[in-house]
Amino acid sequence: MTIKLVRDLMRIGVTTCPADTLLVDAARLLLCEGLESLVVLDENGHAAGLLGRREVVTAYGLSGAKIEAIDTHTVADAMRPDIPEVPPDIPATAAAQIMLDRNVRELYLLHHDGGISWPAAVLRFEDILHYLATVTEVVE
Repeated sequence: MTIKLVRDLMRIGVTTCPADTLLVDAARLLLCEGLESLVVLDENGHAAGLLGRREVVTAYGLSGAKIEAIDTHTVADAMRPDIPEVPPDIPATAAAQIMLDRNVRELYLLHHDGGISWPAAVLRFEDILHYLATVTEVVE
């Protein structure tokens, strides 16, 4: 069986949103696209943070369950500043362990050029599950 690398399983292209996106609009995007998270971009297109389902639900919980208290907040108010990264040339099994160790369901490949970092690809739990569900080789 060939060792699969992160680059073999990851998806090119990452869904992003500007930092000034309303939190409720980001929640709709997460649901409509079936995403775990969005990479938040600052005004220069630089990857500034990550807004996941957990951050949206946390913002709602902190609002005291008053939706009107969060419908004016932006993703910048709720995002986390770290973006879990992974290099493309490590074994996918190592990336899976990183996900488990960091308690995240996605890892990103960020491209750095000219002082700007932007998301180029993503490896999701779903990608690993899809690979495992389609493996036809039998290990003895």
